[in-house]
Amino acid sequence: MPALGSKKQKKATILEKLEGFFKRFKQIVVVSLLNVSSTQVQQTRVLLRKTKGELVIGKNTVIKKAILNVVSADESYKGLEKLLPILKDKFGLIFTDQPVYELKPEIERNRRQGAAKVGMTAPIDVIVPPGPTGMDPSQIHFFHALQIPTKIQKTQIEIVKDVHLCKKGRKITNSEAVLLQRLNLKPFQYGMEVLTVYDDGSILSNELVSLSPDDVLKKFQVGCSYITALSLELGIPTEASVVQNIFNGFKNLAAISVVSGYKFRQFSDQAAPAQAAPAKEAAPAKAAAPVKEEKPAEEELEGGFGGLFD
Repeated sequence: MPALGSKKQKKATILEKLEGFFKRFKQIVVVSLLNVSSTQVQQTRVLLRKTKGELVIGKNTVIKKAILNVVSADESYKGLEKLLPILKDKFGLIFTDQPVYELKPEIERNRRQGAAKVGMTAPIDVIVPPGPTGMDPSQIHFFHALQIPTKIQKTQIEIVKDVHLCKKGRKITNSEAVLLQRLNLKPFQYGMEVLTVYDDGSILSNELVSLSPDDVLKKFQVGCSYITALSLELGIPTEASVVQNIFNGFKNLAAISVVSGYKFRQFSDQAAPAQAAPAKEAAPAKAAAPVKEEKPAEEELEGGFGGLFD
């Protein structure tokens, strides 16, 4: 009986702690813990302590019960119910006030090389390069089962060409896992991955939380430029195009003023400084060098006796 009472008390303590986190933090990051080692979990906890964040890993039923308890006690937390269908498989909850676009790279940077396991879904394509395998001919059946072209070279099996062994999104078979193990290949990297974020009643996707404020501003500016261009083309003024509409209208009035000679104050005020500015005198052209007059050559004496009596 004491053991049973102690277990209930421990569960009540965990529920109370969880409920406190759900009330205290408006931002909750849901991370995947598939193939994540205990060392990586501990390293993430240390990282979160710097920003006073908390990583919670527990049974799905306990976490869901804590959410329902908070919602039933206060309807203002009803948005937490949006988390319920997301909390499945192996996951963890990170309670933090740090901007997710800053925290996400730090969490997902902690990765380790890992071997392929039977039944797991391949996160990437695995290509086995050609070359010697170090395996003796008695193990050729592994390659036959996977239809991998090989040859025997110097008493060992050699793969002839690139082999697309595992395809992304497909489950890894026993033969594939054993072959990768025999080849001493660890093709995958394992670590926490951000699945989604709860932000004060809203659920944000992984792609959305990766955007920084600068990224959002750039996308907004691009959108405004598209709206402005469309408004100008259709001739329909909008808030995005009104500045350009006024500018274009002023240019048209200025052109009419120049052609017709009719002046109006706004254009005159803008044109006066330009008209008053002294025009720069053109640099005087360099004086042409005087042309030397060539003396006419003395005519030779008739008969070809020039210089005979000098």
